[in-house]
Amino acid sequence: MKNILIVILLSFFTNQIKADEINLGADLWCPYTCEPGSSMPGFMIEIAQEVFKKHGHTIKYQNLSWARALADARIGRIDGAVGALRKEVVGFMIPQIANGNLLNYFYTLSTDPWFYKDEKSLYNKTFAVINGYSYGAVVDKLIENKHPSLKSMAGDDVLTRMIQMTSTKRIDGFIEDPAVLSFSLKKRKLKSSDFKIASPNMATDPDLFIAFSPKNPKSKEYARLLDEGMNEFRKSGKLKEILNKYSVKDWK
Repeated sequence: MKNILIVILLSFFTNQIKADEINLGADLWCPYTCEPGSSMPGFMIEIAQEVFKKHGHTIKYQNLSWARALADARIGRIDGAVGALRKEVVGFMIPQIANGNLLNYFYTLSTDPWFYKDEKSLYNKTFAVINGYSYGAVVDKLIENKHPSLKSMAGDDVLTRMIQMTSTKRIDGFIEDPAVLSFSLKKRKLKSSDFKIASPNMATDPDLFIAFSPKNPKSKEYARLLDEGMNEFRKSGKLKEILNKYSVKDWK
């Protein structure tokens, strides 16, 4: 009996030693990444929490500006950035299976007849983008070339400011994912009918990932565990359960 107890205790303490606190960062980008510590931290955060809990690990999640989340993960200050496109995290360890899916559109007020066709259609217009974001090949090139029609914004809750500036006609609109915009408008009790999609989908590589730091030797293992978990959750219905909580459909 004593030997059995010793084995149980050794097993318990071994598991405790192996357990990691995985530090993840992202900006406020509901429903993908929401309020830390809340009952709805974002579906990508909940996927991570549920997957790593099965292996004895815990998730510590914090809101940072997106540019800082990427920078901190790159140097190993945090273990990963949540909601990243491949282009944004070259050199990071990412899963093979996407943890989310992105759409990006130009949005204007519903009363504005403007529609994006090409770069020429941006003449004399101002649209807000978020500092550090990747929107797709066409928009990213315009941002890189410092196109005067694209106004880069940073700080806390940028989307709210973008919505307010569009509503008061200080800018013509913004570029955003429809799920994110819908979530933000509902939270603030604003009407989605006040805004309209004013472009084709600009996202050219829509897969989103939890990207793990190139400085952490455990990053490859974390990515592998996440792949296993995504496969298991998709088969068992657990993924659908998490996504339903945020009114999001499985993208696969």
